[in-house]
Amino acid sequence: MKNLTKIKLICTPRRALAKLSRAEIPVWYCKKQGAWFTFSVQDNFLQKVFAIFSSPCYNITIEQKSTFRCFKDFAVRRIALLAGLVLFAACAFLSNAFVFRVEVTGSGAYLKNSVMEIARTAGLHRWAIYGGLDKTALVSGVLSLPSVTFCSVHKDGSIVYIDVQTEAEDGSASTYSALVSDCEGRLEKLVAISGTQAVEEGQNVSLGDVLIAPYTAVNEENIPCLASGYAVISRTVFYSFSCEEETEENLSKAYAAALLYADGEITSRSHTVYTTAEGAVYEVSLTYLHTITINFD
Repeated sequence: MKNLTKIKLICTPRRALAKLSRAEIPVWYCKKQGAWFTFSVQDNFLQKVFAIFSSPCYNITIEQKSTFRCFKDFAVRRIALLAGLVLFAACAFLSNAFVFRVEVTGSGAYLKNSVMEIARTAGLHRWAIYGGLDKTALVSGVLSLPSVTFCSVHKDGSIVYIDVQTEAEDGSASTYSALVSDCEGRLEKLVAISGTQAVEEGQNVSLGDVLIAPYTAVNEENIPCLASGYAVISRTVFYSFSCEEETEENLSKAYAAALLYADGEITSRSHTVYTTAEGAVYEVSLTYLHTITINFD
């Protein structure tokens, strides 16, 4: 009833009730249990009750907390737990946001000093926030080192791993070739993992155009490196198919024959049919996406 807390103390009921009455403290559920006297009061009178019976001889204590106090104590404990979890998560996040160690792995680990110098130039520093790293500049710089054929960067916790792969000792010297267009069409997508992008997406390209050049710019100087990446070119092919008559079956054959000249995803197709003295001719047009790569699996 109304957030009542049950109290017990060593005192006669008459004496205890007299003190409580003089202090104008309402009580409920009074009961005599041997030397103990128990009663219940509202939470807002607790401090006053303990002040009245402050003498050690009363041995006053709380036997049962009110529903409100139980809920309050429960909430306080959970808030403390929640605050601890939030603090732990914040510490973990801040820990992962920083770089505490940099490891150079792979067959090119012997180039660690050079790799670390390039990493520092690209913004990778120990005891600093990882977000300041220019990963593209780091990978391009490492690929420009002699015999390096592959480089990747990834972060695990507070440790940054730079994987560097070099050519085998008995292998031939690397050839810094460019990615060159092998057809005419519209450049839909160009991704340069290393090297320099030579053409903008959306431009028309011709056979032999350089798409990714085998160099990287460092301090306004073009340094040779391995070109790596891929390009997606939209191109259109035309095919003529002759037959005895105009039918759905012959139209399907015309498209099937034209598909032999497309090596990628078809984005659009159309046809025109002409009637001749010998029968019918289907003019088929197919537009598809052609992908070319260099040093990219």
